[in-house]
Amino acid sequence: MRPPRYALLAGRRVLALCHDVDGLYGDPAPHPRLRHELRGCEPRGELARAVTQAVVEGTAPLGTLDVETPDGPWRFDAVRVLGARGDVVTVEAAGPPRRLPGGATGATPCAHLIPLPDTPPPRTEVTFLGCAPRGPLRTALATGAAPDGDVRYQVLRADGNPQHEAAAGPVTGWDTAPGHGGLLDLTVAFPRTDLVPPPTRAVWDLFHDHRGPAEPGTWRRFTGAARTAWRQQAALRSHDLPEPVPGATYTLDGRGVTDEDALVCALTEAVHGPGHAYPTGSPRALGAELSGTTLVWRHSAVARACLGVTPLLAEPRPATFREWVAGLRAEGVRVVLD
Repeated sequence: MRPPRYALLAGRRVLALCHDVDGLYGDPAPHPRLRHELRGCEPRGELARAVTQAVVEGTAPLGTLDVETPDGPWRFDAVRVLGARGDVVTVEAAGPPRRLPGGATGATPCAHLIPLPDTPPPRTEVTFLGCAPRGPLRTALATGAAPDGDVRYQVLRADGNPQHEAAAGPVTGWDTAPGHGGLLDLTVAFPRTDLVPPPTRAVWDLFHDHRGPAEPGTWRRFTGAARTAWRQQAALRSHDLPEPVPGATYTLDGRGVTDEDALVCALTEAVHGPGHAYPTGSPRALGAELSGTTLVWRHSAVARACLGVTPLLAEPRPATFREWVAGLRAEGVRVVLD
């Protein structure tokens, strides 16, 4: 029988080893937006306009909002004003406020930022198939009672080591697994926000065994979160890479180098072959890895047009093409742009 592909855990204790899963892979639901009350607030400018619109229409889009409180300036992103009463303004945003270093020009003075209760994320059923229960889970199921608390899940490599781990939810049901003597199918109330997009599953499958992808440029198949997952998986098998040969020349194929993940994947592949990625990613850190070598950067115009340009509002700001080249050269890499 093939080795288990998934594990369910409570803390660090393995509760079950499972052969397959149904319902885990799909388009995740968006995370609920967070609401705050801005108390003791003096709306100005665009915030004052949005408050007036929200009073009339129920809500109003705002965008970025900087707020100055007694303990410093804060920034909310993707803000929508939900209403106002007296000196209290209620807003929702894409996430929690971020503290701004130094001052914030034009920030709205407020006395307090009060988070409001979150909306629970929607849940769906995910069933782990062909599971062999262990320990407290086996004991609980033997009594006919659902185990207490939420569980976590791991996606396992062929050697049994974890490839990915995340929250799963409470076990809500179980049944005998068809065709698996003595094994169970375990159903979990899984948060829809944490479903795994199918392209990410494809990345995990590529790195399931220790060999990893053998075809150059495999990372180009993936974009967004899947490309980030590719880089993470490649980095896990790249901690003991040999030192580059001093004085050697490496050729970086710059086609598809549109973001930092792509650059790290392409650069590491140029030196160490397919399926690798340096765990570090800053210009100076990568320059230190390649110090004393020559890097011929083919199709560099792609990176020149894209690196550090999108997304404009990312925190921290992504390095530009010029900063990447300067960082590599500062650490002793001869960079030849083509």
